Amino acid sequence: MASFSLASTAFLLPGNVSWSPLTRLAGLHFQQQGQWKIDASCDAHIVIWFWEQLLNKDICVRWSSLDGASLDAEIDTLLDLLFVPLKKNTNQQVYIGACFVTQPAVCGDLYPWVRSLEERFAMKLAELNFLNLDLSRWLRREGALHCFDRRNQFLLSCPLSAPGIRSLATWIAERWLNEHEPKRKVLVLDCDNTLWGGVIGEDGLSGLLLGQDGIGKLYPAFQDAVLYWYHRGVVLAICSKNRPEDVWMVFEQHGGMRLSREHIAAAAIGWGRKSDGLRQIAHSLNLGVDALVLWDDSPLERTEVRSALPQVEVIEPPVEIWDWPDTLLTYRGFAQVQTKDDSLRQASYRALAQGAQLREQAGSETEYLQHLFLQARLHPLAPDNIARAEQLVKKTNQFNLSCLRHDAHTVSQLTENGWGWLVSLQDCFADHGLVGFVLVQSVNPTTAFIDTLTLSCRVLSRGLEYWLLQQVSARLQKMGIQHLIIGSTRCERNEPALAWLATLPLVPCDNPDPARFSHEHYHSLVLNALNLPFVEFYHHD
Repeated sequence: MASFSLASTAFLLPGNVSWSPLTRLAGLHFQQQGQWKIDASCDAHIVIWFWEQLLNKDICVRWSSLDGASLDAEIDTLLDLLFVPLKKNTNQQVYIGACFVTQPAVCGDLYPWVRSLEERFAMKLAELNFLNLDLSRWLRREGALHCFDRRNQFLLSCPLSAPGIRSLATWIAERWLNEHEPKRKVLVLDCDNTLWGGVIGEDGLSGLLLGQDGIGKLYPAFQDAVLYWYHRGVVLAICSKNRPEDVWMVFEQHGGMRLSREHIAAAAIGWGRKSDGLRQIAHSLNLGVDALVLWDDSPLERTEVRSALPQVEVIEPPVEIWDWPDTLLTYRGFAQVQTKDDSLRQASYRALAQGAQLREQAGSETEYLQHLFLQARLHPLAPDNIARAEQLVKKTNQFNLSCLRHDAHTVSQLTENGWGWLVSLQDCFADHGLVGFVLVQSVNPTTAFIDTLTLSCRVLSRGLEYWLLQQVSARLQKMGIQHLIIGSTRCERNEPALAWLATLPLVPCDNPDPARFSHEHYHSLVLNALNLPFVEFYHHD
């Protein structure tokens, strides 16, 4: 279980049951009121500031008389002092949030400098690589009257009400889970009475409710919500008890459809159990079933899936169908932050299905790989791709040698004494974008250490891991590196990476630097004798 250190300008009522949304995730260690030095023994450090407890009356009056550069300079000076105890000397994450107890409308009238303070605060957090809890947005959602209690403020030095503590704890817990839980990648949709009103097999194309006045307008609006996630990198799939030709007829011929067949990366259409269809979809996309989110209007189907596949996230649609679009738009299980490579994901997953057909038609694995016309490139780690490197390190499970979840700041620090490369891939079906990352650290002038190697599951079975190792090895040899040590750790679902490792000419060895590395196993590789398979199928780097 994780452990969180909580610090604040206020007394946070340690032990109060309202903290339960956080205590279910982690053990809480409350610091003394008014102290927020980082506790390196905890997994995360959480700091909550209430501006009224930091800014005395003289400061508020003086800032009201300043404008422009003078105001920014004074705010920066104050923030620098506040952040002194929070200078990071560990890799743990630091979450900081700040807000006013005064209601927002009143606060803006009293303090004309509020916006400047919030902007400078956000900039300082980004500069220090701290995570912003964005408590102003939390208050806008929850409402100050709900979250604050003046009685608690004066008697207990805690401005939060019991419902406010619970709400804040939930807000922090959601942020933690968004950072650490694997994100769902695929939205699986039922068809009848979900994407359209009615049953295509009974009502026919003209009998469906889809785009007409009244309830018919709801279904295109729901499809628009589906497309919102599609354009943010979420893969779409269909799981429907129907005849395939009926379903695709609606997609191709009904004028009310917002979705097209090209939007759908995988489909399981037939009369079997929904859980079996979901397994089929996950297999075709080379994903675990825990990557799937199901939206189905039928309570019976939802119950069957929850019972057979508890790893699948099954959304409970609102009873009022009019609330469906907003419910899907506000679903929190998909990644909220998108990199430019996420936009390539749908085409990449559609290419999996096309590749499977090509593999069936090919006479051999060699013929299949030759027809793919594989083209890969190495890209040095740089400011424009480090966000993608972080995403690959944090979210990749199946092909991840170490399962170390470095953030972008840590990756940048580690490459100061080493090298980092991302790999991109194209084949005859799609541009897959940046799909892998390798982090190498220097041990001594002739030895290097692979700390991290990850590949997206959507490009496995192409031998890219061998090509990547060969290219990295060639670059290291040019720098005088003769031996490469690879670190690995067994973790949940990374069997494909460990199975690949077993195919290499490795010799077990000791940890080259116990003060720096904490992997489970270490393997030595002599670079000048390296002869790897599959590399002949790649046309250029």
